[in-house]
Amino acid sequence: MSAVRAESLGPALLSCLPSEVRKPAYDRAAMRPGIAHIGVGAFHRCHQAEYTDDLLANHFDRWGLVGINIRPPLLAETLGRQHGLYTRLIRQNDEVEARIIGSIIRVIDSQGSARPALEVLASSDIEMVTMTVTEKGYCHVPSNGALDLDHPDIVHDLANPQAPRSVPGILARALELRTGSHGRPVTLLSCDNIPTNGIILGNVVRAFAERRGNGLVDWIASNVTFPSAMVDRIAPATTEVDIAAVEKRFGYRDSAVVVGERFRQWVIEDRFAGRVPRWDLVGATFVNDV
Repeated sequence: MSAVRAESLGPALLSCLPSEVRKPAYDRAAMRPGIAHIGVGAFHRCHQAEYTDDLLANHFDRWGLVGINIRPPLLAETLGRQHGLYTRLIRQNDEVEARIIGSIIRVIDSQGSARPALEVLASSDIEMVTMTVTEKGYCHVPSNGALDLDHPDIVHDLANPQAPRSVPGILARALELRTGSHGRPVTLLSCDNIPTNGIILGNVVRAFAERRGNGLVDWIASNVTFPSAMVDRIAPATTEVDIAAVEKRFGYRDSAVVVGERFRQWVIEDRFAGRVPRWDLVGATFVNDV
């Protein structure tokens, strides 16, 4: 006889979880989208999403996260099926700490077309865009931080600006859509551990916008900021052993488990456009110079 499969994590299961599993300490139904994050991998779920979960629990201000992937993997079958919920595990010696993170309210797969991502990024609800897209995602020249105009994705996006596939192209198009609708300011915050990441992000987005020749670069200068940041937390790739361990120990199935170390750090340049999630109230540090 085959074993009965444990019930999968989801909103209906939260009240049934063991008391040792920490649950979101706020009303998820009251959350509204305020932050979009590009690149929803293990690190984001162990870091920025957890800080946001802390913020919602301690200073609820409707800063719900919308997660966007423009590269594999697909999110619909993992986080999407679980309504954005997942388990963050910390293992230290014989201690195992399980916490359900609830800050991600929706996930978007935009690998085949930029349209779903653009709809979110251009929304007036979104006032902060964060990203973990790896160094290659910025399509820059490493020696000087400038936009790589010979990069195949940049060549494509400059020729097809309304159907971009690169991070700079998607962000520039989203900003262009914002200027044509509500015009609200937005902060674009790199969370990749690259020196002067905010400067590099600003370089590539402004360089792309300048080549559009439609006044977008001037609007960006007045309405968009690119703060630099430093992030730190070890978050190894999740294995089937990790997923099985949650099911065996806590009695539920979670296909989006992440494992992190206890230490975490986030230092952010205090240079924001419009409203900002007060991550500094829950452990992050806002500084003049990262």
